[in-house]
Parts: sequence; C-alpha cells; structure tokens
Amino acid sequence: MSIVGTEIPASLRHGLVSLREETAQSGQAWIVQFMCKEGPGIMRLLWRLLGHEQDVLDAYQDCICRLAVRGRSGSVRSIRPYAYKTAANIAIELIRRRRRQRAHMTAVVAHRGRSAEDAVLCGAGAVEKAEMIQRLREAILELPPHLREVVMLRDLGEQPYRSVARIMGIQAATARVYRRQAIMRLAGLLGER
Repeated sequence: MSIVGTEIPASLRHGLVSLREETAQSGQAWIVQFMCKEGPGIMRLLWRLLGHEQDVLDAYQDCICRLAVRGRSGSVRSIRPYAYKTAANIAIELIRRRRRQRAHMTAVVAHRGRSAEDAVLCGAGAVEKAEMIQRLREAILELPPHLREVVMLRDLGEQPYRSVARIMGIQAATARVYRRQAIMRLAGLLGER
C-alpha cells in the first residue's frame, strides 16, 4: 500500500539513476545506493512529520547532504540510524521554525484585525483538521527524546520494532514499552489541550 506523497518524486528518481551511473566510478556510489534503498522510508517519515511537500523535499535534501559529508569523513559508524535521526531532527527544526513564523503572522493579523475574516474564508472543517494535525505534531515534539524517536520511527516512519530497536540501540521489547509510554503521554497532552 502506497501513501500519496511518500514516494520519491519521478524527477528525483530519474536523477538518482543518472547519478548512480555517473558516480559508479567515484567514491560516492555508496550514498546513491543508500538513497535508493532507504530513501522511501526516510521520505515517508518526513512526509508524516511535516505534511508539506516542499518541506519534505528540503529536509530530505539536507539529510542526504549531511550524510554525504559525514559519511565521506568516516565519522559515522552506522549510516542508517544516523540518517533517520538526522531526518527527524531536521523535520523538528522545520516544525519549530514554522511555529515561530505562525506566531509572528498571528501577531501581525491580530494587529491588523483580520483574524475573523480569515476564519470565515477558510472552511471550518479544514481548519479544525489542520489544527488537530498541528497539535499532534507539537505534542510529539514535547515528548522526551527517547519516546519521540520511537514514535517517529515506528508510527511515522513505519519501521518494525526490530529496526527501531536497532536504530536506537535498544531491545525490541524496550521499544514497545517506550511506544506505549509515548502514546499515553500524547493522549494526556492532547487531552489537556
């Protein structure tokens, strides 16, 4: 089952094929192979965290660039966990930046007195759904790092518990416990709001 927007775009796939051919002789062939193998999973994680195509593509590009630089220097022991954690951290920073921009825009709109007009122009159902999704994303950001990583990898990245455990360096049973704790905290955070 494919989720709309989680596949690598056709233009990027075409670029990967040509890049794979060009870099086969160079020392960067590993990054192309990694992108082909793990790219869809990272894109799925980013898509579910960010929900906006341009942000997803920007975060994916930033993640791959960081991976290429760090991987070339040999400072990364395990590429896959580094890539997923880097992608999640980039997404979190984009969400925080978007929150700051939204707060600024809210202040500007309130200053101009146009908030009532904007609410009427947008559909009430669409606004409620967007607000609910945003509240969930913000609640995930409030979780402790170990719980946040489990939720992002397991629920947003659709990784099996075995992969989550390997990426985080814990046991699969511990990952299950962390996920349960995260769900309970998310329910509490969303219930308070």
